[in-house]
Amino acid sequence: MDFDKFLADLIAARAVMQTEWEANAASHLTEKRDMTEAELLKHNELDQRIADKDAEIAKIEKIVASRKACPTPPPQVTPPVEHEARVVSRPYRHGKLKSFKSEEDAYRSGQWLLANIYHNPASQRWCEEHGAEVRAMGGESNTAGGALVIPEFERTIVDLRQEYGLARQKCRIVPMTGDTITFPVRATGVTAYAVGENDEVTASDKSWTNVNLVARKWGVLCKYSSEIAEDAIVSMADDLASEIAYAFAVKEDESLFLGDGTSTYHGVVGLITAINAGSEYTAIGGNTAFSTLDLADFESMIGKLPAYPGIAPEWYISKAGWAASMMRLADSAGGATVSEVVSGSGNARTFLGYPVNFCQSLNSTLTAQTSTQGILYFGDLRMSTAFGSRRGITLKQSDQRYLEYDQIGILGTERFDIVNHQMGTASVPGPMLQMLTPGS
Repeated sequence: MDFDKFLADLIAARAVMQTEWEANAASHLTEKRDMTEAELLKHNELDQRIADKDAEIAKIEKIVASRKACPTPPPQVTPPVEHEARVVSRPYRHGKLKSFKSEEDAYRSGQWLLANIYHNPASQRWCEEHGAEVRAMGGESNTAGGALVIPEFERTIVDLRQEYGLARQKCRIVPMTGDTITFPVRATGVTAYAVGENDEVTASDKSWTNVNLVARKWGVLCKYSSEIAEDAIVSMADDLASEIAYAFAVKEDESLFLGDGTSTYHGVVGLITAINAGSEYTAIGGNTAFSTLDLADFESMIGKLPAYPGIAPEWYISKAGWAASMMRLADSAGGATVSEVVSGSGNARTFLGYPVNFCQSLNSTLTAQTSTQGILYFGDLRMSTAFGSRRGITLKQSDQRYLEYDQIGILGTERFDIVNHQMGTASVPGPMLQMLTPGS
């Protein structure tokens, strides 16, 4: 094999990836804005692909150097092949995949887990041959802090977090390049005054306030059998990705809406506590349950929300609350056909012209509840809330904690922060409103 040519091809492919990376970054830098969620995902994916390609180049460079230094060429080494051709055989799949989009990604992730978590020699060899790097991982005292998971596994978890939760979908995503980051947001603008002839114009200034994001560490601990057979790795990877993603998504949503600044929420102050009085709407007297809310309550919230330029408000409510209030009101309005009643009016849920999002972290009590905050929300989270994302998912393992059960503890961690920074004032509403029930 001509390793010099192969190395040149790798370097050329790496240059193409670098060009794509720069093009992806250029747009938001030129427009002086934050990356969109799609741009951020693409940015992280390209980062990983470039890192993988650099590792591949380094391996071939060592081979080229050793061949030049040795009079007798070393044995031929089969270079890593591209991901699409990596999976040759597939083990038995125990049921339909619920997390991964392809068996190839699930199988590759399962081999990586067996190699790094279970230290399976056969899987370690497979990873070395197929470019899925095996990183040293110790137990609870591992100073390396675990291993960043391979792109296929992390991409699946990221996709699932967005599917299960609302925080990453709806908030303004702020990539964090360090443990803390501070950025300014507009507080107040300039004011126009009536000016008479020869009168002095009254001065006014635009003011800013700083938002400080601190990368907070969050973890989820799962127990798995210490004996995982080769034919179970697809189902194991699928199940582990789903469990970790769902746990993180739930905690992100709970922090966003319910955070009270305590250790339960890692100091995050959620909307229910952060929103000021000007951004609250109290339902009409007597409307103390979802089943008694009137159209006038929802219309009043729409009317109270300021018409900020570019605002895109949406409803946020539990599914139980939606069925007992919005769905009830829509049904009572009439006009639906038999087909619409059976099948629904479409995939997109809307109410009074605005999208409806289900959040199971929100209030779902169907009985009367007086003087209760945050039974539902209306507004634009991208204007009110910053979600700081520090890094990807990291995994660690311990074969000591659950020794008596012959199980391995798998610890997944991520780092993020949520700051609700535009919450209005005591008298002026902000871009997010919450509904309260009356005292009686």
